[in-house]
Amino acid sequence: MNKFSKLTKALSLSAIIGLGFAGASNAANINFNNGVAATDGSGLTSQYIDPNSGSVPNYFIETFDQATGAPGFPGSTAYTDAGFEQDCAVNSINASPIGISVSGNAGEIGVRQGSVPNTAAAPANDSTCYGYLSNNGSGTATVEFDYTNLLNYYTALAGNGVQIGITYLGFYWGSVDTYNDFEFYSGGSLVTEISGVGLLNQFGGSSGNQTAPSSNTYVEIEFSIAEQFDTLVINTSGVAGEFDNLVIGLSTREIPVPAPTGLALFAFGLVALGLRSRLKK
Repeated sequence: MNKFSKLTKALSLSAIIGLGFAGASNAANINFNNGVAATDGSGLTSQYIDPNSGSVPNYFIETFDQATGAPGFPGSTAYTDAGFEQDCAVNSINASPIGISVSGNAGEIGVRQGSVPNTAAAPANDSTCYGYLSNNGSGTATVEFDYTNLLNYYTALAGNGVQIGITYLGFYWGSVDTYNDFEFYSGGSLVTEISGVGLLNQFGGSSGNQTAPSSNTYVEIEFSIAEQFDTLVINTSGVAGEFDNLVIGLSTREIPVPAPTGLALFAFGLVALGLRSRLKK
């Protein structure tokens, strides 16, 4: 695969409004092994990304490679291992309006190429940059990808009556361990989660196996508009959790405009929702 399309490539207003999401379900639909081979040497990537150019509208990609940063916004090397600063970066962190907030302990998050014993193992067939998380032998390490700014930016661009949400996420999960898990939140409330134990049990995989397809898989999750998430949290209580080619897909929904006679009730409803949201936090 040629290097992926730029993370911060702006969508046109017409493209945003033309998105839409049909067939919403009551539960997130999780699939494994639906990814496709990436020809740039990064293992597996989303089936919704053009394997030759990566230039598919309405999808945003985190590859951890410097080359995929938008011109003028090369991303952050704050988490990059020494010696890989010219090649690797968290390219979703930048100063643009749609920069994604990535946070965690710099001593627990790493970005690099290749495997290092007792530190990190590159996902199977992945020779490019990837991200990893390690608890360094104690406690639980966490990294958070907060997409709130991106969603606010495109919702504002779309205009009144349209809301932008994330209804798709795919990621390459390397050498899955029993102590890894991925959590998805909306407004601080847990939407769904995936555990390494569950994945390995489903496929009969061996925890930490660095080459077997049963332990190195592309995970895809489709959310209904009601379940759309704004924050991804990755946790590990061991050494280590490895991941690459994070892909999110944006969808839209129309926000009903209340009739004049219903404005009072609508306002009351907003207050009630606000109180409910606070209670959940």
